[in-house]
Amino acid sequence: MAAAKHAVVLGSRFGGLAVLSWLRRLYSPNQLSITVIDQWHEMIFRPGLVHAMNTAPDAMMKAVRIPLRPFWTRQRVQSLHDTIVGIDPNTREVYTASHPPIAYDVLFIATGSTPGWDLIPGLSLHHQGICEGYMARHTALRNTRQPEGHFVFATGPIDAPSQWSPTVHVGCECPLLESALLWDQQLRRMKRRDAVEITILTPAPQVAESASPKVQERVRELFRKRRIRIITHAEVQAVGEATVALPNRTIAYDRIVWTPPQKGSQWLRGSEVDDGWGWVPTTTHMQHPDWPDIYAVGDVVSHPWPKMGHTAMVQARVAVHHWAWQQKRLSKKPDPYHPQLVWVLEIGPGDALFSMSDTFFGGHREIMHRGRTSYWAKEFFQKAYVSRTGALPIMP
Repeated sequence: MAAAKHAVVLGSRFGGLAVLSWLRRLYSPNQLSITVIDQWHEMIFRPGLVHAMNTAPDAMMKAVRIPLRPFWTRQRVQSLHDTIVGIDPNTREVYTASHPPIAYDVLFIATGSTPGWDLIPGLSLHHQGICEGYMARHTALRNTRQPEGHFVFATGPIDAPSQWSPTVHVGCECPLLESALLWDQQLRRMKRRDAVEITILTPAPQVAESASPKVQERVRELFRKRRIRIITHAEVQAVGEATVALPNRTIAYDRIVWTPPQKGSQWLRGSEVDDGWGWVPTTTHMQHPDWPDIYAVGDVVSHPWPKMGHTAMVQARVAVHHWAWQQKRLSKKPDPYHPQLVWVLEIGPGDALFSMSDTFFGGHREIMHRGRTSYWAKEFFQKAYVSRTGALPIMP
C-alpha cells in the first residue's frame, strides 16, 4: 500500500476550514494526513462584527466566537499553533517561528490578506474599526454613549497589481455599507438620528463596486432614503484626529469607523510563490501556475475576485477537488471557479437585500431579493456556522 500523503493547510478561517472539510470528505486519515497551521485557537466570524453598530459588546462577541480545536479534532487533523514565516516551494517545506520545517505533498494557502493600516498617513489601529474582534468590541462600547455630530464610515484602497482585470479600487466595502445602515437604524431606535450626520467614504467609482448596476442603483436609493451621504472616488491622503484629507477637500468628523486598506500577505511578499505584492497567483482551479502542488483560496489570491467568506468556501471546494482529480487520475475534470458576488446586505431587523451577480466579471447572471427571507437566511447561516464550529464549509 502506498504511503499516505501529507497535506498542509495554512490558515483556519473560512477558506482553511472549508479546505479541511473537503479533504476529510474525500480522504480518510489512512490515505491523507493533514496539518493545519494557525496562530489562533479561535476564529472570529467576521461578517457578524457589523453588529458592533447595534448590539452590546459582550453579546456581539459571544455571537461571533468559534473555538477551533473541536473542529480540528472532529476532522482528525494535526494542528500547529504557530506563526508562519516562509515557504520553500523547491524543497516543499513550510517554515514557522517555533517548529522545525514542515514538509508537504500538497499545500493549501488560506491565510487571507493583511490590513494596510500603514498605507494611509495618519491612519492607525487607534482609529475605530469593525474588521477585528477587539476593534469591533471597542466600537460597540463607544456606541453606547450619547451619539451626536458627524459620523464617518471610511474604507481604503486595495494594494494590488495594476494588471488585475477588472480593476478593483477597494478590498472590503460590503461590511462598511452594512455597518452604516445598522448604525442608522440604531440611532432611529435611540431617537438620536437627527443629532447625527452619516457619511461614507470609498475610493471606488461606484458604491458596491463589484455588484451589478441594478444592485448599485438599489443601494444608492436606499442610502438616499436613509439620508446617508456617499462620497465615491474618496482617495484619502491623510487621517487626522478630527479630519480626513481628500485630494480636493477636507472632511471633518466627530467619530470615524474604518475598514482598512487591504494588502497582500506580508510573509509571502517577495517570495517565489507570490506575485511580488503578497498575493498568490492561481489558475481558475486555484492551482499555482508555477508550483502545481500549491493551491491558494480566499483573500490571498492574486485576482480581483470578491474578498469574502463565501468566495473562499467555493474556491476551497474547487481546489480540493482539482487536486483529488489529479491524484486519482479521474477522467472528468472538475469545474473551475467562476467569480461572482454573493452578498446579503443587512438593512435592519427583519430586512436584508440579497444579491448574486457575475456582471462585474463579464457574466450575465443577476439575482436580487429584498425582505425577511434574505434576512433570516443570513441569520441562519451565522448561527449554524458558529454553533457547529465551521461545519458548513461544504456549501456551493
